[in-house]
Amino acid sequence: METSTELRKVVYNVLLTQIQFGAYRCGERLPTMEETAARLCVSVDTVRIAYLKLKEDGYISLSKNIGATVKTNYDGRETEQLIQAFFAMRKNAMIDLGNSMGPLFGNAQWIGLKNAGRDTLKAMETLLGQDRTAAPYAMLEHLNQKYSALNNPLLMRLVWQTFMFLHDPFFSLEENLQYFERSADYLPDILTLCRKKDWAALRIAVDRSIARMSLALNRFYASRITLLSPENEITFFWSSYEKSRQLCYSFAMELLISISRGVHPVGSLLPSQKELAAQRGVSVSTVRRTLELLDNVGAIKSAKYAGTKVLPFEKTTENSDFSRPVLRRRLLDMARSLQVLALSCREVSLTTLSSLDNDTIGRLCDELETNRQRQRGEVLSYFLLDQIAVHAPYQALRTVYSELLRQFFWAYALRGTKGSQKTINAMYDPYFDVLIDSLRKTDLPQFSAKLEELIIAELRSTVNTLSQLGISDAENILIPDQSIS
Repeated sequence: METSTELRKVVYNVLLTQIQFGAYRCGERLPTMEETAARLCVSVDTVRIAYLKLKEDGYISLSKNIGATVKTNYDGRETEQLIQAFFAMRKNAMIDLGNSMGPLFGNAQWIGLKNAGRDTLKAMETLLGQDRTAAPYAMLEHLNQKYSALNNPLLMRLVWQTFMFLHDPFFSLEENLQYFERSADYLPDILTLCRKKDWAALRIAVDRSIARMSLALNRFYASRITLLSPENEITFFWSSYEKSRQLCYSFAMELLISISRGVHPVGSLLPSQKELAAQRGVSVSTVRRTLELLDNVGAIKSAKYAGTKVLPFEKTTENSDFSRPVLRRRLLDMARSLQVLALSCREVSLTTLSSLDNDTIGRLCDELETNRQRQRGEVLSYFLLDQIAVHAPYQALRTVYSELLRQFFWAYALRGTKGSQKTINAMYDPYFDVLIDSLRKTDLPQFSAKLEELIIAELRSTVNTLSQLGISDAENILIPDQSIS
């Protein structure tokens, strides 16, 4: 994890929550900065800034000889009020995230464990026997090991954010450690199943563990939290970009879609920056950054006094400068985003479609047919995943998929590697056939399996292309085999 303003806030809030919940009481010492950094998987510099902020706000004292000591003295009534307020403010988001974890992470955990090497399994074994207070942080390290074979820092940022929002505050209450201890045999069982290569039983164990956490969370809220949730609750947030520039990325994607649909034909000039700013309701500087992004992926070319011209689709790759470090990093993150989607789309799709009525599924089928008639096969993946992001029954799924799709923008730079439009359409037509037929028959498992096959194919093609461009880290991204979940 890299140090950032948002990251420091999360670490600060985690430590503050532990103080307010009574995990550390007045006069007690916090772990050293090095210990906290190791537990939370962040840098010591990030922890130091969080500790200094806690000192500035009057929660702790800091000294070289003693370290960090809690100053705030909460009595039992105040602690209970803080607990009730904290969880009431996050009730819907926490329960929603708990329900989302299975479809989002179940297959990824299973694939990660299936591909874990000896060293990884050995590292997981050292997590056994942690003391009671450190147990939840052993869980975080366990998650890091589970996913390590996938070689995906973007996924790990999502896992970390999920842990800090859900698991850390839940297990900061001593009473909730009972749920952790009830699953004490989980890790030894996982290690045994991995070494036996009993993959079917491993999948059952992974799913059971995720479901157990969701059940514990629901029981906790039903039996423990009595304060009503406020109208404006705190929501789960995650950004697929470490430094989010939401407006320019989303605006750039909108313009690309407009170009693809012929709203801005090849060879035409885009409206002026002032006109685009007025149409979108954004600043001219946002438009300028957006056009820079489009220029990076070879979609447009701006010339002084001549305006901004839309370039031919087949020329995008040759108009992209792949020697630019920023473009290479973005393409790598795009591939990592595809991997997360490939690992989760079957279950997320099935969860989503199962929540829809027949009329909505019929409309999706009609829209899919309309997209086929546009003869732009390369946008099929984006269209399908965007529909999931819109219709998913849980907000966390909608948030994560919307964020992952923001990375699709960079795939435009690779458009020229797929051949002519005729070649591209021929490649995607078989997917259209099966997907449309599945929706017509309401065969949701077949639809979800075909979607998974499509996204895995997109991932494989992307990784191969990036490797040919000399982006060596792409070769380390694990491409999952299509599996029956």
